[in-house]
Amino acid sequence: MGILEFLVATIPVVMVFSIPLYAISRTFNQKDKKLELRELEEKKELERLKQENYILENKQMQIELDKLKKEREERALSDSKKDRWLIEETRKEERF
Repeated sequence: MGILEFLVATIPVVMVFSIPLYAISRTFNQKDKKLELRELEEKKELERLKQENYILENKQMQIELDKLKKEREERALSDSKKDRWLIEETRKEERF
C-alpha cells in the first residue's frame, strides 16, 4: 500500500467526520453566544433598575431632608418665641 492509496482512503474518512464535528462545534458556539446575549440583556435590565432605584431613593431622601429642615425651622421659631418671653419675664422680675 502506497502513500497515495493511504491518502485516498484517509482523506474521505477525515472529511466525513470533520463536517459533523464542525457543525456540532458551531451549534455549541451559537448556544454560547445566545447565552452571553441573554446575560448581557439581563445585566442591562439590572443596571437600569439600579439607576431607577437610585433616583427614587434620592428623591425620597430629598423630600425627607426638606421635611426635616422645615421642622427644624418651625422648632427654631417656636423656641425663639419662648426664649424671648422668658427673657422679658426675667427682666421684669429683676426690676422689682
